[in-house]
Amino acid sequence: MDHLHQAPKHRPDRRGVIVGGATIFGGMWLFGRSALARSTREVVEQAKDAPPKALLLLELSGGNDGLSCIVPWADDLYHGARGRVGHKAETVKKIDDYRGFHFALANMQSQWNEGKLAIVEGCGYDNPNHSHFTSQDIWHTARHTGRASGDGWIGRLMAEMHPQDKEVPHMVHVGQSLPYSLKSGSHAVVCLDQPPPYRWAAGGEDIAREGGMRRPEPGHPLEQIRSVVRNAQASSSAIRRAAAEYKPRVEYPKHDLGQDMQTAAALLQSRLGVTVMSVTHNGYDTHANQVYRHDKLMQELDGALGAFLADVRGTPSGDNIAILVFSEFGRRVPDNASMGTDHGTAGPMFLLGSPVKGGLHGKHPSLADLVDGDLKHTTDFRRVYASVLDGWLGVPNERVLGARHEPIAGVWA
Repeated sequence: MDHLHQAPKHRPDRRGVIVGGATIFGGMWLFGRSALARSTREVVEQAKDAPPKALLLLELSGGNDGLSCIVPWADDLYHGARGRVGHKAETVKKIDDYRGFHFALANMQSQWNEGKLAIVEGCGYDNPNHSHFTSQDIWHTARHTGRASGDGWIGRLMAEMHPQDKEVPHMVHVGQSLPYSLKSGSHAVVCLDQPPPYRWAAGGEDIAREGGMRRPEPGHPLEQIRSVVRNAQASSSAIRRAAAEYKPRVEYPKHDLGQDMQTAAALLQSRLGVTVMSVTHNGYDTHANQVYRHDKLMQELDGALGAFLADVRGTPSGDNIAILVFSEFGRRVPDNASMGTDHGTAGPMFLLGSPVKGGLHGKHPSLADLVDGDLKHTTDFRRVYASVLDGWLGVPNERVLGARHEPIAGVWA
């Protein structure tokens, strides 16, 4: 289902929920509400005294140009290869005598100065693939076999963290298409676009009748799917209410990412049991007119991150949120004749938030040692996942990633 990775060209009018990798529109199976609602209340009560650790995934979809995000301003090879889209040294917000932030990343620079931003350079994987869909599948499953390997890495994480707790959707994505990383055959996933008007419609049994299906016996695979659907449905009203009633402490940007990050703040602080929140920032496939397009994306990214961090900082839940920012690949080192850059390989990943200990990690890929114009990755991206799993969420990373990966040392405060 490659359409899960493609952002529609316009927002649809419909509202939906994605559970177990399937989108259900127009209705749900509505039974067993009282027990499931009671389970939701129990999660809320348990979270009052000890806010759980949470993870916010922010995907820069399309292939973020890491060399225009963390700019090697002192490297002559960079300026030689980027005559059309390169950033001049005097415009960069300096990190050290080699690299600096894109000029629009003022809030990220502030996080860096406060010691709350970890930059992991040169992230990628062996035998890189330039296809958006294939590379996203690898990043979303943390396995080279992609979707053929089964559930997404977050879906597998939920099976480890909450093996018996399936009544509350611990995974929520704000956006129009569910990232495969959240795909789970056992745990509910709520995928919502603009939660305030989001609702569940009655009459879900019509879906079964129209498909010519009988109600399955207990233990039937379809009954498991229905169980996941019911679990997601039970929390929908609470999710709507949390988003609609949330009063942010700062003003968020009015663009899509800003509003999605406000929704993320509302749900992560709602005490509804959300462990992983997912947000996607689209538009990073900058083959042409990159200077304008990427500058605008950096402004949106920085504004949304800055608002979110200012909003949640100092709150019990907010201080237990770690943010992981990633993209499916970087861009090639030389720019192209269309004033853009083409699909590349390695790029930076970011960890932000109160739990993070700031610093530079990994090694910046050499601009003098390329493979057909591509950077050679210096850090396997799964080591960053391993750092989140082992160091933050307390789950041995081999249980989720399928093999042991060495975490990045020193990224947690």
